[in-house]
Amino acid sequence: MRIPYGFDRLPRDPWLRCAEAGGKPLRLNSEPVPADAMPLATGDHTARVAAALGWLESLCGDYAPLRRRFIAAYFRFVTSLIEARRTELVERLKPYDGLYAPEDFLWSALRPLPRGWVPVADKCLPADMVFWDGTRAIAFELGTRNTDRQKALLTAGVAVHRIDPAMMENALPDDFGRFWQSESLPSSPFRRPLPPILASA
Repeated sequence: MRIPYGFDRLPRDPWLRCAEAGGKPLRLNSEPVPADAMPLATGDHTARVAAALGWLESLCGDYAPLRRRFIAAYFRFVTSLIEARRTELVERLKPYDGLYAPEDFLWSALRPLPRGWVPVADKCLPADMVFWDGTRAIAFELGTRNTDRQKALLTAGVAVHRIDPAMMENALPDDFGRFWQSESLPSSPFRRPLPPILASA
């Protein structure tokens, strides 16, 4: 399944920008970030986080402060979980002699798709944010009231969470906090895609 994202209205060809949703969770590191979003400083975790934030925020659309706030709050949420489990993660990474740091697991977190469109039957339904956990799409609507858009998603059987902007920091489901448990090692989305010939070798 493919999930279009970054659109207020679906273009004539909705697959111009979409994420592949298969049998694995769609993570921040599932595919490389676009080349123009890569920071000049290689190996600088802070610069890479800032670049990823900027790239995702650019997909939120104009005049979309709540979506941008959600992206920033989500990264803070992921960072706080890593910090809370730092001792455990340091121990887990000891055999690799400093090759990885606990912060590298940030890229294992589920990837938000701003202005995502959930494919349902023969149509796609919009949401402020969409995640794919490996088995289903999870939609988030940002606001204080239920909306017709939220009702349409629920009617179609899509899992939907409405987040009050005042509660954004603490509103993510518990299972979003276990993102590193199924990852043997962290990996980064800041990598150059292989040329077609090498990728098919």
